[in-house]
Amino acid sequence: MGAMYDKMVNVIEQKVTPIAGKIGQQKYITSIRDGFIAALPFMIVGSFMLVFIFPPFSAETTWGFARAWLDFSETYREQLMLPFNLSMGIMTIFISVGIASSLARHHDLDPVTTGLLSLMSFLLVAAPVQDGMLSMQYFSGQGIFTAIMTALYSTEVYAFLKRNNITIKLPPEVPTGVARSFEILIPVLAIIITLHPLNLFIEAQTGMIIPEAIMALVQPLVSASDTLPAVLLAVLVCQILWFAGIHGALIVTGIMNPFWMANLSVNQAAMAAGEAIPHIFVQGFWDHYLLIGGVGSTLPLAFLLLRSKAVHLRTIGKMGTVPGLFNINEPILFGAPIIMNLCSSCHSSWYQW
Repeated sequence: MGAMYDKMVNVIEQKVTPIAGKIGQQKYITSIRDGFIAALPFMIVGSFMLVFIFPPFSAETTWGFARAWLDFSETYREQLMLPFNLSMGIMTIFISVGIASSLARHHDLDPVTTGLLSLMSFLLVAAPVQDGMLSMQYFSGQGIFTAIMTALYSTEVYAFLKRNNITIKLPPEVPTGVARSFEILIPVLAIIITLHPLNLFIEAQTGMIIPEAIMALVQPLVSASDTLPAVLLAVLVCQILWFAGIHGALIVTGIMNPFWMANLSVNQAAMAAGEAIPHIFVQGFWDHYLLIGGVGSTLPLAFLLLRSKAVHLRTIGKMGTVPGLFNINEPILFGAPIIMNLCSSCHSSWYQW
C-alpha cells in the first residue's frame, strides 16, 4: 500500500505538477481569469439587484412587509432593472476590456489602449445595428466566448505589429498620449479589415454572425459543463493540483469561469422571466456547496482546531475560522499543515515543523 502511495505521489509530482504549473502561468489562462475578476464587482452589484427585485416571498403572501415589497417591485420593475441591465446585462464589455488589459501587461502594452481596442473588436462582430440601434443580444452570457476570443486576438495583433515596428512613430517631443493615439491607428485598421469581412463572410455562408456561430460550436461544452461528471472532474482536478502544491482553485476557476458565466446569465434571464432556474453548476454552487470554508471544505477542521490541546493548533484554528467563513482557507491548508503533509517532497519540512 505504501509503495502504491509513493508511486502515485511520484507520478503527480513528476508528471502532473510540471504541466499544471505551466497551465497556471500560461498568459492566456491568467489573462482570462484576471479579466473575469476585474468584471466581478459589476456583476455582483447586478446580481444583487435581482435579489432585491425578486424577493423570496410567495406571490400570494398576505404579510404586510412582503406584500409591500412585491408590489413596489412590480410597479417599478423597469426602473429597478436598469442597474442589472447595465451590469450583468453588458458583462461581456467589462470582460473584454479586463482580459485585454491583463494580457497587455504580458506584452508591455498600454492596458487602457489595448482594452479599448478589444472593446472595438468585440462590438465590431457582436453588436449588429438593427433599426438604427445596436443590438445588446450578445452583451450578456451569449457573447462571453466571443469577448474572450476578440480580446485575445486584438491584443496579439497589437503586440505583433508593435513588436515588428509596424506602427506610426512620432518624434519624442510629441506628448505621450498623442503618440500612443497614432501608434494604435494601424492596429485598429488591421482589426477592422480582418474581423469585419470575416463576420460578413460567416453571416453570408451560415446565416449567423460570429457570436452566434461560436455559441453554436461551444454549446455542447456549455451543456456538458452543467453535469455531474463535470462537477466531479472539476473538484478532482482542483484537489489533485493542491495535492501537488499548486493553487488548484485558481486554475479550475480560470478555465470554468466562461462556462459558469454563460450558465449564470441564462439562470438570471429565466429568473427575470419568472421561469424555473435551468442550471446548477455555476460559481455560487462551486463556492457555497463544493468548497465550504475553502478548498477541501476545511471549515469544520478550523472549528475542531479551536479545541485542540496543542497551543499552536488552537492558534491556527483562531487564524483560520473567520477567513474560512469567506472560503479563504490558506491559513488552515499551510498552517495545519494539510498541503505540506500530503506532498512527499515536503515531508522533511513537516517533521521539522
